[in-house]
Amino acid sequence: MPEPRQARTLSEAYEVLNPLRSLSGEWLKKFYVERPEDCSIIGLQDELQLDPSDDDKTLFTGTRGSGKTTELHRLEETLRHDHLTVFMNVEELLNLGDIQYTDLLVLLGLEVFKAARQAGFRADEKMLTQLRFWYEEHILEQEKGALSAEVGAELDVVVARISGQVKTDATRRQRIRAQTQAHLSDLLERLNHLLQELRKKVGRRILVIVDGLDKVYDLNQVRDLFLQGANALLEPACRIIYTVPFALSYTNDFRQVSLTFTRFYELPNVKTREADGQVYVPGVNMLREVLHRRVDPALLTPEAVDRLIEHSGGLIRELIALARSSLIPARRLRGDRGPIRSEDVEHAIRQVQSAYRALLTEEHYRELSRILEGGRFVNSEVDRELIHNLSLLAYDGGGVWWGVHPIVRPLVEEWKRERGV
Repeated sequence: MPEPRQARTLSEAYEVLNPLRSLSGEWLKKFYVERPEDCSIIGLQDELQLDPSDDDKTLFTGTRGSGKTTELHRLEETLRHDHLTVFMNVEELLNLGDIQYTDLLVLLGLEVFKAARQAGFRADEKMLTQLRFWYEEHILEQEKGALSAEVGAELDVVVARISGQVKTDATRRQRIRAQTQAHLSDLLERLNHLLQELRKKVGRRILVIVDGLDKVYDLNQVRDLFLQGANALLEPACRIIYTVPFALSYTNDFRQVSLTFTRFYELPNVKTREADGQVYVPGVNMLREVLHRRVDPALLTPEAVDRLIEHSGGLIRELIALARSSLIPARRLRGDRGPIRSEDVEHAIRQVQSAYRALLTEEHYRELSRILEGGRFVNSEVDRELIHNLSLLAYDGGGVWWGVHPIVRPLVEEWKRERGV
């Protein structure tokens, strides 16, 4: 992986403007930009540092593309001095089209196993061997495999194999679930014994961050995951942050489930405007810095930057994706030094609008039109769909207010003109 650096050409900009890449490690150090305090993760950071608990559970949400994963990596770095942190990317480990709470716990146990070995646990230590034997008896027995107690290639291969089977092999996935369901209490007991010993050994609290659940598109599936598995997901004897889809937090069933967790934290979107339409300067400046940290300012005209910021709706991923799409016509027309101009941004905007045209229904347009005219958010099923497909965005400003995504707004206006509304 090349060392991250500010792009000096549009070809280099294509690499650093990858909208699917969250910031971690060296990329976090090089490209991270502090968010305005009213849309930062500082509140959650303060709570986690003040709370003396060893096993509190947090539900963490925010709009898709708002920068949650990057903020969680930043939180991980901030808390590392007094926590042993384990970061689980569910999107890489599990099948987001078919996921149950037992899948999470199986992989969580394996990640803690790896963390214990990395922390210096010997292969023959009791708590480690008890957990290893559970996997060998219930998960690996049909393959006559063995879960290596060594950290390195062998352990990583076994973990990857189990993860791959849970992710891609439907038949094997059902077998693993059946075994886990039948022996779940035993798994949790052995896992908790190891977690308690790990806590003593490292002299720090254990924090597991389970990222990626917010990317499950089927809200009913992830709602059922927490409805059916809430008690089990609360059981591990460590601190855990579970990400959840933003729209899910507006369903009645999930509101009841969330009350069983220690806290529920929502990462606000970065505002570019206030509810009354006034420019929100801290948000605009932050987003401009996001672009200029990654790309030499000479590669973008100021007008292009303004349009990228305005049409991003404050979503970090949207901003990066629009900039990357804009550089394609700019490079073709003006060469590798560009610059990206407003007309290139318009080209990228039209591409996104084409995707929304195929996605939005007549009912969606009616609701977006009502909200665009000042109507109140009513938390209906159609509103939750609009939240999930990012047509409807929430902002914090003396209370939550809702806005239509700037890229979608012209489509709604067009729909109104065609119908004489």
